[in-house]
Amino acid sequence: MQKHETISCPRCQRPFECRVSNIRNCQCSGVQLTAEERFQIGQQYQGCLCADCLLEMKTALQQPTLQHTKAMAYEEQIERSVTRIFKAVFPNTVNHYDTLFGGTAMHLMDEVAFITATRFTKMRTVTVSSDRIDFKKPIPHGTIIELVGTVVHVGNTSLKVQVDVFVEQMYLDHREKAISGTFTFVAIDENKKPVPIRIPA
Repeated sequence: MQKHETISCPRCQRPFECRVSNIRNCQCSGVQLTAEERFQIGQQYQGCLCADCLLEMKTALQQPTLQHTKAMAYEEQIERSVTRIFKAVFPNTVNHYDTLFGGTAMHLMDEVAFITATRFTKMRTVTVSSDRIDFKKPIPHGTIIELVGTVVHVGNTSLKVQVDVFVEQMYLDHREKAISGTFTFVAIDENKKPVPIRIPA
């Protein structure tokens, strides 16, 4: 092919003047492509494309896919909805072993999970189940606990929230995970019927 030869664009079939015939997928230097963009376009077309097609394909490559955009929205909303609550473990909340009542711990975890689910959906939600709750460490009175709720799965009408409970000594620099569990919530309408979960704007 000679320089300045008129050829047909393999994408739109329109004729255009190819000034630089030795650079694949590039019409002149008027359309700047990165190496990655050149590679991606080259996977579809072997010959040079016209400027209009190159610009369209470059723009398309720079725009995230709908699925990727949705995933990013979920990730951002998950980060914004992470809930952290601190509590002091007083004698009236412990059992005869001087450790936090399991029932009290589950009540606090469900509360944090509910707040997390509500902050994520901005909708009415109700607890429908709790998965296995692991009591890994006893929580003695006179300590501080931090409950952290995080959305770990989102379905059509339901979502799962994991709650981790960390115990801290009041006067020592020591912290460890004591309890973890997962709670499932369903979004409901005014009639208490399940409704699709939406991502708030």
